[in-house]
Amino acid sequence: MFDTPADAQAQLAQHFLRPQVEMVVGALVPTLVFRPRTAEKGSLGGTRIGGTPDLPPGLTWPRRAKPADIEAIAKRGNAEAGEEMRRHFRKELPYAFFAQVDLGEARGQAKGLASGEGGAAALPGHGRLLFFYDLSAGPWDNGTESARVFWDDSPREGLTPQTMPADLAAAADAHRAEITKSNRQFDLPLPKPGSGTPYGGPARPMSLHATLRPPAIESLEMDAQPALKAALALRTDGEEGFRDAYQDLFSQAFDRYHGAANAGRRNQLLGSPLPEQSDPRVEAEVVSRFGVQHLERDKIETHRTEIDAGARTWRLLLQIDVGDFLQEDGEGTVYFLIRASDLAERRFDRVVAVYQQT
Repeated sequence: MFDTPADAQAQLAQHFLRPQVEMVVGALVPTLVFRPRTAEKGSLGGTRIGGTPDLPPGLTWPRRAKPADIEAIAKRGNAEAGEEMRRHFRKELPYAFFAQVDLGEARGQAKGLASGEGGAAALPGHGRLLFFYDLSAGPWDNGTESARVFWDDSPREGLTPQTMPADLAAAADAHRAEITKSNRQFDLPLPKPGSGTPYGGPARPMSLHATLRPPAIESLEMDAQPALKAALALRTDGEEGFRDAYQDLFSQAFDRYHGAANAGRRNQLLGSPLPEQSDPRVEAEVVSRFGVQHLERDKIETHRTEIDAGARTWRLLLQIDVGDFLQEDGEGTVYFLIRASDLAERRFDRVVAVYQQT
């Protein structure tokens, strides 16, 4: 959104009073965003969203094992979704490949930004992060089992471009055929050529770019800015309040930075998440601490202090807009989250995936 604090000062001064500008600039969070490499095919081991990963010898495309309690997950959806999840789990398919991140590029792009403990300096400085997710069932299954994240630090020259596993490709073809048949029956638009399915998205080489962004109102970072949060809570009768102006500027700046037609403006590496509901780190803490997808309101209030404290130990690794991943109509955002201590120990096997949609 902003290249430097000075850039933020200059842009914000056109919209806000000086005290408001200073509060917003003081809350800026370093973030790495994705931009398409329009003129390049993409390189071995390079950053990309969708497609297939580049893997070294000995590292295979991960396959989701059948959950211990399929019924518990299936019952979280309606009857139709539950039956689809049962069929999906019985196949024990590989995960969908979501993204590959060149860590050298991430570290290089983040130079010069004040990174903080959640910034790019916390990541390994070389190799790649590989993100896999079960998009067919994951929206009903926040936790460690719906995702796999690997840190591959092997030499780039030893990598081999992968092809989609045969059973995963067959599932994608069957899904597309089913959607095509249904849409024709009800005279709905057919899937876009080259668009994705829950089993994989189209390959898009990406580059990473460092930016500074104010936190979303629903984020934990906003809670750490009490003066800004209090100012955003005020409304003026008959006039546009600071909160409305803040949200409008947030949206407009995204459009300027990424292009108004780019739904992928929600994709990011690190930084403060853009929640569709509450901050996803709260959900990561709940599912990890209590082993449930959601807590009843009375239990949330009983455990509020420990939940809030625990949520602040989580860091956003990657956030992917599902519609952008599919390059097709799609709802929701997937957040890959990790505790700061696990990130320091490179325990990417402990990453928790959280799905949200409005």
